[in-house]
Amino acid sequence: MNAQAKALLPILSDTFSLEMYARTLEKAKSLGYEFPKVSEMRDGALSHDPFLLIRHDIDVSPRYALAMAELEYEMGIFSSYYVLLHSPYYNPAAAPHWDALKKMVSLGFEVGLHYETNFFESRGFDPFKGILRDVKVLEEILEIEIKSIAQHMPASSSLLRDLNEHYVDAYNHDLMHNVRYISDSGFKWRGETLMEILGKEERIHALIHPVTWTFGELDMAQTYRRASSEITSEIQESFEDFIESTNRHIAQRAQLDAARKAQYLIQSRK
Repeated sequence: MNAQAKALLPILSDTFSLEMYARTLEKAKSLGYEFPKVSEMRDGALSHDPFLLIRHDIDVSPRYALAMAELEYEMGIFSSYYVLLHSPYYNPAAAPHWDALKKMVSLGFEVGLHYETNFFESRGFDPFKGILRDVKVLEEILEIEIKSIAQHMPASSSLLRDLNEHYVDAYNHDLMHNVRYISDSGFKWRGETLMEILGKEERIHALIHPVTWTFGELDMAQTYRRASSEITSEIQESFEDFIESTNRHIAQRAQLDAARKAQYLIQSRK
């Protein structure tokens, strides 16, 4: 097999599950780690006692994120979750996604913007102004104050420094260079796992994607296909509900029109 053919072979995913995540958190607790939120790191990583900073990028669905947040909540751990405003997979203003995100906020988790520079750059807009606007939009949708942000598909640039003047950016120099950074991106750890570095490192910044840990028996491709199937089913169900409600409305249209007309007459006489 030549090098090009080998490069096309799928990379074997590492193992992830919510049960494994719970065991990892239990180990961190037993070792005395603190669990700060990203916004609490404005004074710098070196000003804190040994900690495990957990950050979650919601790339696929708030539903998977809520399941992970509820697990953390039961363990007395609070972390930071970041929402995509331009996701093709979910809409934070849609009822089921709004409900999940609001539940996370009510439990005490930090929710911020998972901002996308490429969205604006590819459309000829100033990304700095666009990101600041998106923060305000998400604040209005969820009725929260956003204190921290995290870039989607990050790349170093002066934009990170400028944004950090307004919000604590999870990719700022301090949180990437004065701590041990570890990520489950691509369903593949870079060497040691989070479980393995606990106790070896005093200050850890861990990026954890909820969907990665949701279906423990599945690899990366299978997980995304499973998520795709579930999201497709949810959309299909919503269309079926829409069809049913539309038929019901048409069947009752005469009565509804009469009731509406009568109500208008009452209001016009007042």
